[in-house]
Amino acid sequence: MTRKLAVFRLIHETNSFSVDPGTKERFRECEWGHGPAAAEEHRGTETEIGAVFDFLDIHKDWEASFFRMASANPCGDIPEDFFVEIRDELMSDLACSAWDGIFLSLHGAAAMEGGRSCELELVRAIRAAYPEVPLAATMDLHANIDPELIGLLDISVGYKTHPHVDMRVVGAAALRHLLAMFRGEIRPTSAIAKLPLLLPSVNMRTTEAGPMHDVVAQAQLRAVQEGALDITIYGGFPYGDCTMAGASVTVLTDNDQPLADRLAAEIGQVLWDHRGRFFLNMPSMAQVLATVTADTAFPIAIVDNADNPGSGGGGDTPEQLRSLLAAELPWKAAFCFLHDPQLVQIARQAGLGATIHARMGGQKTSAYGTPVEAEVEVVKLVDDCTYNNSGPQNHGLITHHGPTAVLRKGNLSIVVTSVCCGISDPEFYAMHDIRFDETRILAAKAKNHFRAAMAPLFQQIFDVDEPGPASYDFTRLPFKHVLRELYENVKIGR
Repeated sequence: MTRKLAVFRLIHETNSFSVDPGTKERFRECEWGHGPAAAEEHRGTETEIGAVFDFLDIHKDWEASFFRMASANPCGDIPEDFFVEIRDELMSDLACSAWDGIFLSLHGAAAMEGGRSCELELVRAIRAAYPEVPLAATMDLHANIDPELIGLLDISVGYKTHPHVDMRVVGAAALRHLLAMFRGEIRPTSAIAKLPLLLPSVNMRTTEAGPMHDVVAQAQLRAVQEGALDITIYGGFPYGDCTMAGASVTVLTDNDQPLADRLAAEIGQVLWDHRGRFFLNMPSMAQVLATVTADTAFPIAIVDNADNPGSGGGGDTPEQLRSLLAAELPWKAAFCFLHDPQLVQIARQAGLGATIHARMGGQKTSAYGTPVEAEVEVVKLVDDCTYNNSGPQNHGLITHHGPTAVLRKGNLSIVVTSVCCGISDPEFYAMHDIRFDETRILAAKAKNHFRAAMAPLFQQIFDVDEPGPASYDFTRLPFKHVLRELYENVKIGR
């Protein structure tokens, strides 16, 4: 007998301070497909949907119906009418058949206007309609989880790595538990410890010594020692101004609620005890540039966390670029990137070799700085910057930046894109003739995902904090729903 699995994907990390709302247009820029053809793009990729294809290849008695496949680069709140459209479409899709399991690839930090959880309201609707069907979800390490969500899901498993290179592994684990539940081999029981704590994500890397590495390692050891099916540390996403903001720990056990409750409390205490280690002293761009000399071991990267598109930045803040131009660097350098479709078109109309007067950055809002003005030369035009990710982050997925332009001022190359999308793969730089055997300094709007593929190319990577919608200093941000006590539990190390 063939078993039926429903599969749905909604990946959105809401930055409530972003100038770009989470509209359908933002999803269409990234991923907005429906059905088998949309899902097929994930076959063989290091993603949760890639894991679904692996599952189907192994378990021939199961077939999957792929519904909406949706993801957007982090941006603002999802308008309520758009969320309702997504939810109602899924409920209509689910009504077409009976299901033996439902698998959700979620982020966990999608919020609507008013600070409400999209994932919670979506799962409420599914659970109300299908109270007995095994329901599994995967979530990002940066999920802002409402405790009610864990109670509604039978199985929840989150990423254990940052940069996130274990998405396929996590998807496989969730599907394995779903199958075991369907067969009656396990009876999932869950618990969550929700901490009153807003943590900066810049120091959540698990690839090197640090607080998240240490807490995750301890949690995984305890899971093995105690026989838990899963323990996930969720650092949370601090730029989502929502009612479920903050760090948490979830535990999944087999028919052992007391164990789940105890481990959630114990590992939650471990995370709380490490809270002070997450906060760093973050220099400005100008301060880092002032330390660079001819004796510096090149190449180096300087990444501006506050306008990182992967955290909801709009690729438009100007202060990092302003500092670069003011430094009049004697070495070859590159700035990646500005999101400015109009400037790309101006460069294309002017043509290669032309000199244009450019107003750069500060176009979407002046809240983070006014535009930088300069005479620049158009040195490269790319008709369609599209490539297959070769690095471990989203390996195998296609990334689109639209038409792009490279402008030059002195020794500095400035890349301008038509689509605001994080740049964390070597293919992007190769397409714009940025070679790190020649380029001494790369300034990027990026954060931790940048390191997954790019770290081996640099002698050192510096994190800086400039004004922006994902500022390290939470006191700069106009929270409405997050209580100040959540981020004042720890003094920000500035």
